[in-house]
Amino acid sequence: MRENLPDAQTVIALECTTKSPQVEAIDLFFFDTQGIQLLDSYQQLILPQKSLYGLSTSGVKRLVALSGKAGETDRWNRIRTYGDLAKHSFSLERESISAPLLCGEVLLSEGASRQAKVSLRPSLAAVCLRSISCDFSGKAYAQNRFVCTQSFLTFAGAEYLPLAEGGGKPVSWINPGCLDTLAVQAFPEPEMVWKRGFGEVGQNRIYPRQTFYCYPGTETCLVLEGRIGETHCYYPIRLPQLKSDTCLQLDVTLKRMGTPSPDIPAENGTLILQLYPLPWEEQTPYTEIFP
Repeated sequence: MRENLPDAQTVIALECTTKSPQVEAIDLFFFDTQGIQLLDSYQQLILPQKSLYGLSTSGVKRLVALSGKAGETDRWNRIRTYGDLAKHSFSLERESISAPLLCGEVLLSEGASRQAKVSLRPSLAAVCLRSISCDFSGKAYAQNRFVCTQSFLTFAGAEYLPLAEGGGKPVSWINPGCLDTLAVQAFPEPEMVWKRGFGEVGQNRIYPRQTFYCYPGTETCLVLEGRIGETHCYYPIRLPQLKSDTCLQLDVTLKRMGTPSPDIPAENGTLILQLYPLPWEEQTPYTEIFP
């Protein structure tokens, strides 16, 4: 790793914005943009500071900024190229709801005096079960309520490459089809993918406001487990493509009995979803008849 620069160095005034008030440090990587994109320089900035500056040699550079822990720099010793850093993964084992892992990237033009605005954003996606009700009208169990005993994500992204081509991609998953209790409890914050139940659900809408966190994927489901009368059942809610740094808010209406297993798709008409992608711009909600 190259921290000592030759004389032909330039100072870059940095303006960094983050989605977390608890960032300890920012790791800065400057790469050449030609060939294999060699590492030009590395610095760690300890926060808070009134002014942030980085150093690189002259020429066009690619700047990557990652949130980090103060003094934890040895882990980057093997980084020689941008491709090396692109293999670095985020993991739910290191994530925190209050201080998520952050990443930002920007190209710097050539110049003797340069400035850069870097927005550090989380790779995590959020799923919020805002409200739920049930309407079993016309069913033999119409007088029963759904009692939720627990809720969890399945096929949730557990490891993620934030610098992968196309804006990042998941490389491993947790809860493949069912709840893996041991794996989930090994996380420092199991509540990212698992919650205790919220009790009885009837025709009057309730607002659990349960929020889950994982890395974006295409197969992720929110599963509600519980019982209707004496019948144990599940509602696996297949989610649309999740996006980093975005919250998908759900309003759910249960219409019929759930499935006997969390990995069995629900029949058409089992539930109705209203989906709200949040939070930076107001978007029109849309409704789906599940699945």
